[in-house]
Amino acid sequence: VSAISPDIVVGYRVASYGFLGAVTGFHPLVVAAQGQNIVFPRRSLPKMIFARTAIRSADLFNSWAPHMTRRLTELGADPDKILTLPRGVDLDLFRVQREPIDCCRVISTRTLHRMYHVDVIVRALGLVKSEIAEVSGTIVGDGNAATELEEMARDLGMRDSIAFEGRVGYERLPELLRASAIYASAVPTDGVSASLLEAMAMGCFPIVRDNEANRHWVEDGRNGFLVRDSDPRGYADAITRAMADAELRSRAAAENRRIVEERGDLAKNMKAFETAYLELVERAAVGRQGGRASAAEGL
Repeated sequence: VSAISPDIVVGYRVASYGFLGAVTGFHPLVVAAQGQNIVFPRRSLPKMIFARTAIRSADLFNSWAPHMTRRLTELGADPDKILTLPRGVDLDLFRVQREPIDCCRVISTRTLHRMYHVDVIVRALGLVKSEIAEVSGTIVGDGNAATELEEMARDLGMRDSIAFEGRVGYERLPELLRASAIYASAVPTDGVSASLLEAMAMGCFPIVRDNEANRHWVEDGRNGFLVRDSDPRGYADAITRAMADAELRSRAAAENRRIVEERGDLAKNMKAFETAYLELVERAAVGRQGGRASAAEGL
């Protein structure tokens, strides 16, 4: 930091880079509260110490959602220093161009690591397949569970019904979302899921885990379904209900686009971040000039 001499330092995540930013002693320091597990280090005393150190030192916090803001204040953050706003998604890229779509196609776009519970979605599709033969799925992403998920689909008789697309770029992701009626995720905790916002912006009906992060965006039965546990049966039932209710899916698509335009617009939210950062830099510059003036007066 001394060598670069930046205008501002951003520590991305509280208890890791936020802590490292704090111990440099540099100001202005922004700490970005990116993930719920990083801001909520209740089970780790060292992480709690790191988090509190970062929080004491920060001049501004980027908090993705209200539940993370609440935890920051519990750890001692000044509420006046917290900007509660997600990054958002590119609404020019993720725009609704709805044509008649396959109401039975379900998409998952979360990373294929075990902690993301994509296996719950695969098993749920297997249950739905045994009851409604038309169901199909698209699994986007890669990770350490990719091979076992493909083997699971094959064991469930779903290998021809689930397309494993691997990791795809933004040039193709909107196309895959546009071809799907339902977005499903069983991730237990989140800060704000960009995957969810992308799906909502594209008009997919969201079926996600019932947690604080998702309740900020989805009202159960109105613009999506919230599933209490990471239980394949619960997800299968929710998928079946969504597939059968075209009117609900249509209303939810319009509502979800409006929600993301209001609260999850990348361009608008980045402008708010930029404004807040520039104010910090300008205040720091005024403070340094004031310090030099005071020193000169003393001489």
